[in-house]
This record gives sequence, C-alpha cells and structure tokens, in this order.
Amino acid sequence: MQKLSKRLQAAADFVTPGNRVADIGTDHGFLPVYLVQSGRCPAAAAMDLRKGPLKRAQEHIEEAGLAGRIQIRLSDGMQMLSEGEADSVVIAGMGGLTVIQILNEGLNLLPGLKELVLGPQSDIAKVRRWLREHNIYIDKEDLVLETGKFYPVLHAVMQKPQMDEAYQKNRERMLGVLKKKLADELRIRQLLDQYGECPVFGKHPGLVKLLERDRERETEILRHLAAGKEAVLDKNSEEDSGNIFEKNFGEKEDRRIQREREAKMRLEETEVLLEILKA
Repeated sequence: MQKLSKRLQAAADFVTPGNRVADIGTDHGFLPVYLVQSGRCPAAAAMDLRKGPLKRAQEHIEEAGLAGRIQIRLSDGMQMLSEGEADSVVIAGMGGLTVIQILNEGLNLLPGLKELVLGPQSDIAKVRRWLREHNIYIDKEDLVLETGKFYPVLHAVMQKPQMDEAYQKNRERMLGVLKKKLADELRIRQLLDQYGECPVFGKHPGLVKLLERDRERETEILRHLAAGKEAVLDKNSEEDSGNIFEKNFGEKEDRRIQREREAKMRLEETEVLLEILKA
C-alpha cells in the first residue's frame, strides 16, 4: 500500500469513497495511487504541468499495476479536465494564491463537481474568502501538524451543508462572545477566514495549539518592538536632532506604531478565541 505524508493522508481521508478523483499538481502521483490502490476511488486522473514529476508519477502508477485506472495528463491546473470526468478535485501542496488561480481558471467545471479537497500552504484566509464569495461551502477541515508547522486541509461542497447540532450550538454561542468582545463584524469575519469556521465552531483539537503558538509570536513581536523603541530613543539622546534625522525617526516611529497596533490586535484576537475554545 502506498504510504502518504500526514498532509496527503488528511486529503485522502476527505475524498468521498466511490468518487472519481482528479489530483491537480500530482507531483509523484502518490495520492491517486493510494486512493485507487486502497479501493477508495475506482479511477483517477494524475495531472501536473511539469513533465518531470509526471514521468515519475507514471513510473509509480505502473509499478502499482494501476496504469489502466489512473490517467496521466500534462495539464496547467484543470485545463485538461473535461466536464463530468471527476467527482472530486484535490489541489494540495501549493500556495493559496496558486490554488485560487487554478479555481478561477476552472470555474466552469466546479458546478459539476461533488467536492473540492484543498491543501493551501499559504494565504489560507484568501482561499477561504474566495470559496465563500463563490458560494462554495467548507463543511470539514483538518489541521495537520507536520515538520513543526500547522497545515489546513479543507473539504468544500457546492451545496450548503447541514452542520450537526453541536456545531450549530457552538457557532451561536461563540459568535455571541466574539461580537461582544471584538464588536467589529468585519474583524470577526477576517478572523474566521484566518482560522476557519469549521476548526473554531467544531473545536478542532489542534486549534488551541495553533492559537497558543500565534499568541506567543505576537507577544514576542511586541517585546521586540518595545526594545527597538528604547534603543532608538537612547540613540536619539546621543545625536543631534537635525531635520533629516527627525524625519527618518518620525517615519520609523510611524511604522513601529502601526506594527505595534497590528500585533496588539492579533494578540487580542488569539486570546479571545482561546478563551472561547477553553470555555
């Protein structure tokens, strides 16, 4: 049986059994080999825009004896995928902006899909916002800790899902606290885009660890900013306060104040979420 990394295993677990799958950016083809080999999917398309990875994917597919069930395609995103060929599309192991670009270029295919499984490695909030703005609904998420970093894996569907009762109760209670603590609805929306409604309202066990790490980061940023301010003030007391120096100092101080404001805001947000999750 093909072995997968934690991230790829999380993506594989989100693919609905019995679905035909297209793996976009398949690289070595490990995911489609696993999905077909395990019996989870009857057929798959392994797609990549690079010839080198596709050649290695083809070798792995042939070694597994699955050449008749997994098609290899040289494709930029979903360009070589036809309507009705796949039930599930997996886009994992690439930056969030690339994921969004692939989705934008394949918009015409999305209504015919049953699900998307996405593993963006950056710009996660932008991916979640793109899905929401295109009426695509995230109904499941996982947070995978691998090589010291948390990676989200998203499962999204085209029809609005019915979430379970526990989720709905958590959502109502948590939104009430967020509105009371943070007040600004846009800020709350951006916060939920950053961490995900499913991990927050579903109380994902890994989210507390992620938030604690983020809280520590913002606290450290504020500590460094405070230390930098003291260093600049000490230097200022030793130098002439000419116009050029004053201008440079003023610009740097403005940037420091802005950075400090942002760090304080993020620190407040992480603390509020931690309070809600631990309640």
